[in-house]
Amino acid sequence: MAFCTLARAQVTYTITTSADAFLATGSPTNPKGSNLTNANFGVAGVLYIAPAGSPNGEFQAVLKFDLSGTTNLFNAAYGSNWIISGISLELAGNFATTGAQPDNAIFNPINGGNFVIEWLANDNWVEVTGRPNAPTSDGVCYGSLPGLLSAAHESLCTNTYSPPGDNVHVTWPLPLNQDLVNDIAGGNEVSFRLYAADNQVSYLFNSHNFGNGNQPLIHVTAVPLLRMISGYFTNGVFHLIASAGANLPVQLQATSDLSTTNWQNLGPVTADGAGAIQFDDSTAANHNQRYYRLVY
Repeated sequence: MAFCTLARAQVTYTITTSADAFLATGSPTNPKGSNLTNANFGVAGVLYIAPAGSPNGEFQAVLKFDLSGTTNLFNAAYGSNWIISGISLELAGNFATTGAQPDNAIFNPINGGNFVIEWLANDNWVEVTGRPNAPTSDGVCYGSLPGLLSAAHESLCTNTYSPPGDNVHVTWPLPLNQDLVNDIAGGNEVSFRLYAADNQVSYLFNSHNFGNGNQPLIHVTAVPLLRMISGYFTNGVFHLIASAGANLPVQLQATSDLSTTNWQNLGPVTADGAGAIQFDDSTAANHNQRYYRLVY
C-alpha cells in the first residue's frame, strides 16, 4: 500500500502600506505641544507607539494596506481553490535599541513592552501631509479615533516588543480572524491600529514614506483549499486525514493506477467547522497500492 500526497507550494503576497500615520495626544513636556489630538503626522518617516503615561503623551499608529492584488495572485496560482493560511506584519526601524533617543524629541527613548494589533473595518481615513516638525490638521489624527472605532474593530493579538537593534526586521504573526481573512480575501483595503498595552512600551518603526528598506510590510500566504495531510492503517482500515474549507462538502476519490483517469468515488465527505476531514477506507487492504484525492 502506498499513500501519496500531492500539494502545490504556498504562495505569499507582500506589499507595503498605502497609508500610515502616528496619532499623538501631546503633553506638557512634549516639544510640539500639550494638545496634539487634532494634529496630523501622515507623512512622517516613522510610526510610534507609547502609553498615555509616557512623558511626551500617548502615541498610536494606523496602517492601511491595499490588498487588491492578493486575489489576482492566488487565483493565478490555484484558480478559486485556495484559502488564506497565514498573515503577518513586518516592521523595522532605525532606532530600535533600548534607551536610544530618536532624532526628534517628540518621541520618548526606545523601550520594550507590550502592544496590541487591532483590525479596523473603517478604512475611510487619509494620511495627508503632516510632519513631526510641521503638523497639519487635514488628515487622520488622535481625534479621529472615535470615528474609526465606531465601525467594527477587533483586537487581534497582544505582542511583546523587545528592541532587537537598529534596522532589524521583526515579524508579527496575526491570527486568522474571520473578519480579517474575509477583508483580505475580498481584495479590499485593510487597516490596523497599533497601541500600547502597558505603561512601558516605546516602539518606533519606519513608515513607508521613509522606508529605506524598513518600510512596514504585510505578508499574506495562501495554500490550496483541498489538502491531503496524512494516512495510516489501523485494524485493517486506512484512516485518511485531510483539510478543506470550513463545512465544505467535497468528493473523496481513489485509484490504484495513476496512469489512468479512472478515479473511483469513495463517497462525499464534509469538512467540519475547523476545515478538518477524516475518512476510513475499509477496502484499502484489498489493494497493493492506492492513491487518494479530493475534488469538488
